[in-house]
Amino acid sequence: MISRQQVHLTLAVLSGFGLLLSGYLTYLNLWGAGCSQGFLSGIVSCGGPTKVLIFGYPTCVYGFVMYLAIFFTNLFGWSAVNPRPFWNWLFGIAVLGTAFAGGLTIYELFILKLKFTTLPACVYGLVLYAGMLGALMAIRRQRPVTA
Repeated sequence: MISRQQVHLTLAVLSGFGLLLSGYLTYLNLWGAGCSQGFLSGIVSCGGPTKVLIFGYPTCVYGFVMYLAIFFTNLFGWSAVNPRPFWNWLFGIAVLGTAFAGGLTIYELFILKLKFTTLPACVYGLVLYAGMLGALMAIRRQRPVTA
């Protein structure tokens, strides 16, 4: 049986990694030379020769916002007397993030057919969001949520 504390810790670690990755890519895309020039360029690819933009912003910006939402919702829910609303918000954001990263993965790899030398950043995001979603699904199967 998985405890609330274990899920909170898992969410904190995964959202922390997501914040670091998407924050770094956001910085490179908005203020730097682009994500292909950073020190992670040998590990992470993003967008190929063209950036995928949504409403004029790189997709990593939206990933950063979702990771930030998960991080703070998790933080507030960790000490809440009634955690149920926080679990629902976390679950919703994790579903949205998984769908967003999964959709981008499919779009970049199979629709645009971009050629990547390393794994695209959206694949890393998909793995992180799916891990959070899996942890949240494990705790949702338990009724009521354990302390």
